[in-house]
Order: sequence, then C-alpha cells, then structure tokens
Amino acid sequence: MQSTDVQVREMVHKRHRRRRTLMVSLVAASVVGGAALLGVGLVRAANTAPDKAPSKVPADVSGDKAGLLASEGAVRVDIYLDYLCPECRNTESELASELKTMKASGEVRVTYHPVAFLDDRSSPEGYSTRAASAAACAADQGEFIRYSAVLFDKQPPEGAPGLSEAQLVEVGRDAGVTGDSFEKCVRDGTYTPWVRYVSDVTASRKIALTPTVTVNGRRIEVTGSDPAASLARAVKEARE
Repeated sequence: MQSTDVQVREMVHKRHRRRRTLMVSLVAASVVGGAALLGVGLVRAANTAPDKAPSKVPADVSGDKAGLLASEGAVRVDIYLDYLCPECRNTESELASELKTMKASGEVRVTYHPVAFLDDRSSPEGYSTRAASAAACAADQGEFIRYSAVLFDKQPPEGAPGLSEAQLVEVGRDAGVTGDSFEKCVRDGTYTPWVRYVSDVTASRKIALTPTVTVNGRRIEVTGSDPAASLARAVKEARE
C-alpha cells in the first residue's frame, strides 16, 4: 500500500497538471497527509488569484466575489469548506450554534467560501463543484445556510458518485427551497464557473485544506476537541 505522503504528492501533482497550480511544499504535504486520515479535504496552491470573477455570481456575494456573505459585524470570519470533506461536515455541525449566536448579536461578519478541492474524490469526478454550485443556487433563494446544512447531512462517501442533480434539487426541498428557477439553476450548473473562481482565489491565498476558518485573517484550530470554543476565543481576542 502506498504511504499517505506519496498519495498526497500524487494528488498534488495531478492538480498541478490539470489546473496549472503549484505544488504545496513538502511540509504542507506532510501536514495534509496526516489530516487526510481524519477526513480533511485538500489541496492546492496557486501563484496568483484569477484576473476577474465570472459575470454570473450568486446573491449575497462578498465584495471580492469569492464568497457568500452571511452576516455583518466588526470581526471578520471566513469559512472555507468542501461538501465532500467529512471534517467540514463535523466543523459545520460543531460551529453552527456558536455562529448563530454571534451572527444574531452582530459580532461577526461571516463569509462562506465553498470550494471544489475534492472533485477527483468522487466517481465520476466533479461532485464538489456540483454541490457548491447548487448551494450558490440556494443563496439566490436566501437559503444558503439551511441548504448547506442539509447537504452536509446527506454527504456521500468519498469515491461514490455523489448526489445527482435531481437529488440536489430534492435537497432544496428539504431545506425549504423550491421553485423552477432553483431547479433550473441546479440542473444547468449555473454557478460552476463561480465555484472554480472561488477555488482558485482560495488557493491563491495559500489555503490548501478544508475546513479552514480564519478570524480577521488569522487561522484558528477547528479540528480539535472544541472548535466552537476556539472560534469564540479568537473572536473575543479580535474584539479586544
């Protein structure tokens, strides 16, 4: 059996060939190797951000068009996630209550960045992109948070086909999102170019793992025993 480090290097090289990105350093690859065993998503690093965003972007897009703005507040919280990443599912669940409280109190400006780092971990490839595009369609209906939570609840295993377009539409019903415009958006893959843009911008920021959470640009630990406490502590420090 190949070692985890070798597998990680091969995946990084594959992304380098397909997306013209740069290989993450051996140190980062080693970290990723350990994290991958825990269901963390990876992985790529790019030299520079793409020149411009696609013309079609979802509602509530952030100022740089590389995320979805979920709340306004004094402290900036950025959440980078991949819908095929098991640890992202765990983090979403662990942080949900704390984030809801912080957003309601106006403490934080939360931006979600749905990326597609794990596209080649579904068969056929591409589920991360399709799921993120569908989540952006839900944002047009004002239901990104609810839809995202249901997507994680129904997360397929790595190596599987992932949810079909019909199932992604059905997930919308579970999240209270209905209507022909949502269904058409999902089936057409309307936001596929935008998901690629978000992924490339994220990579250009040297973020090669999901989940990644930053507070005012500083990464915090969210894969430990109490990610909500880590978030609360970081936000408190940022406010002081």
